Amino acid sequence: MTEMDKTICPHCGQKMSKWASPATYSWGSEYQYICFNDECGYYQRGWDHTFKTIGVKASYRHRYDPATGQLGPFPVNTPDAGKDTIVNE
Repeated sequence: MTEMDKTICPHCGQKMSKWASPATYSWGSEYQYICFNDECGYYQRGWDHTFKTIGVKASYRHRYDPATGQLGPFPVNTPDAGKDTIVNE
């Protein structure tokens, strides 16, 4: 998989958004790519899964860190969480 391929969400096929990590977070990288598609099944299923498994109203979005190559969840507690630092490319 090339780096360009990793910026496409494997759960919904949408291009992920470049996201600037605020200084208050310790993601370790200045930028991440996150799927902010509210129709993405991974994100939608996350609300029920998180509530059923840990009793918290939260979900997660698919995330890719181009600096490390790491793929994984980006936790969110509201539908708009993280959207304020999307970088327009």
